[in-house]
Amino acid sequence: MSYGFIGLAMRQHLIRRWSLMRCVSPESVLEHTASVTMLTLIAGTIARERGKVIDLERLMGHAVVHDLSEVLCSDIVTPVKNATPALRAEFRKLEDAAEKQLIGTLPDSLQDPIQSYFELEGYEETLFKACDVYAAFIKCKLEIAAGNSAEFQQAFDTLSSTLEALKGECEEIEILDDWFGGSIGVSVDQLMARPEMTF
Repeated sequence: MSYGFIGLAMRQHLIRRWSLMRCVSPESVLEHTASVTMLTLIAGTIARERGKVIDLERLMGHAVVHDLSEVLCSDIVTPVKNATPALRAEFRKLEDAAEKQLIGTLPDSLQDPIQSYFELEGYEETLFKACDVYAAFIKCKLEIAAGNSAEFQQAFDTLSSTLEALKGECEEIEILDDWFGGSIGVSVDQLMARPEMTF
């Protein structure tokens, strides 16, 4: 018997993000998911190294599936999704229904374990949301570095302010940005020159 979950998940590469903006380098939901997952791995590891109780497997699992519902209900731009509280609630219902449909395409023995990755709470949820914002910030920074400030400068400025607030909640994001933020949008030669770092 063949199950549809993986085939559906891979279709995230067909869904374009930033659909109202001209992109120098178009980004799919699957690419965004990979970015968020990488950031979550680094931030979660930093958190554990600093003594926080973090279920890294659960955090990573959530990163992998967090936008999976968009395979069935598409990527709705944030200004539309959050236009009113009522509209946001309706989109949440739509996403919840899509997640249930997707879970139904797994073998019975995997449905509960994978379902558990769709929800986070507490500090893990806060840290994940910060990583999601940081991924969008990186995308804006890359577009601006490629000469596309007309489209992305305002989003970059907004996300920069959001990120500063999140750094106050999650020291891991500040550390991540200090260590890696300067490498975004620079050449391969510069990226390969590893600075001396202290932990």
